[in-house]
Amino acid sequence: MHRKGLRSATSARPHLHPGIPPILAITSIWLWAFPPAVLQPEVTIIPPANQEAGLRMEMFLQFVNVQRYVSANGRLPNDLEEAGDGSDEVLYTREAGNSFRLTGRVGDITVVFTSTEPVEDLLGDAVAIVSGRVAPAREGAPTS
Repeated sequence: MHRKGLRSATSARPHLHPGIPPILAITSIWLWAFPPAVLQPEVTIIPPANQEAGLRMEMFLQFVNVQRYVSANGRLPNDLEEAGDGSDEVLYTREAGNSFRLTGRVGDITVVFTSTEPVEDLLGDAVAIVSGRVAPAREGAPTS
């Protein structure tokens, strides 16, 4: 009797229809190969002008850190970490005398600034672009 009860419990287990696994496999492959828009993450593309403006702002912050360090210590720092916080996008190079060079890179964009240049040349219109007060110039568009 005990065995009979066991047999009835296993035979009462529901069975999958043989067509379901192939249908699920085909659906899975279809969703992997051609995912609907709802399953695809939206990728934000930052225009190159905005990327450059952000890079120039980061370089300006590093410039200010170096200037503060020089004011407090009377000499240039050995690296950006010594002046405050380093940056993955900005390379600092000491030059002759009390000057230095900052080289910023993000993607294909490179900006080089030497401390002997006016800081306005570094910033350009970066503050206005980052704050949204002015639209960045489009590539190929005439500038005034």
